[in-house]
Amino acid sequence: MKNIIFSSPFKLRNYGSGKNIGLIIFCAVLFTGIIFGAVSGRNADGDLMKRLDFIFQTNYHIRCSQGLLSAFVSSFGSAVIFLMIIFLLGLSLWGGFFSWTVPFFKGYGYGLSVGYLYGLYGFYGVGYNLLIVLPGMFISSIVISKAAQEAMINSVKIINLFGKNEVRDDPHIQMKKYLKMMFVLLILCTVSSLIDMLFAMCFSWIFKF
Repeated sequence: MKNIIFSSPFKLRNYGSGKNIGLIIFCAVLFTGIIFGAVSGRNADGDLMKRLDFIFQTNYHIRCSQGLLSAFVSSFGSAVIFLMIIFLLGLSLWGGFFSWTVPFFKGYGYGLSVGYLYGLYGFYGVGYNLLIVLPGMFISSIVISKAAQEAMINSVKIINLFGKNEVRDDPHIQMKKYLKMMFVLLILCTVSSLIDMLFAMCFSWIFKF
């Protein structure tokens, strides 16, 4: 009884802190992508930014002139693409171990836009990113990082099914938990897109590129 009382909370704390460390690592990967993107963005041209707009939301001429519904749809569509890729990676045996690449490219796209606008418009472009892009981007970045972490965890659980050790959790329950988590993250992607729309509505009139 003594061992149960004192050991179980300790294990729970370790498990929680381990998950937090994992999320921090994936967020650090995303931040690394931002740095690489910002360095590359200073040498990018307008045609490249237009081609990448569907995935990374880099065409700011469109973002400043599009309606509220279009702003929401484009932001949500971009977030869903990343989330769907991560979701599919987490369903495969080894895919979860490559899930870190998605937050990296998510961060790279944002950094690319920051570097491009800074190189072209200076602090005027940085102000655009801070007022319009960053609020929604901050939430979607955490969502994508969390999704990548969950995909990796799910892949590890799938691998454990083929191991020699006895499986403690029901695979069906594991999959339901994974699907439930991804659904919650999808809702958070919706929230980040709504924030994108609201900040574009409030501040896009300030910026004319």
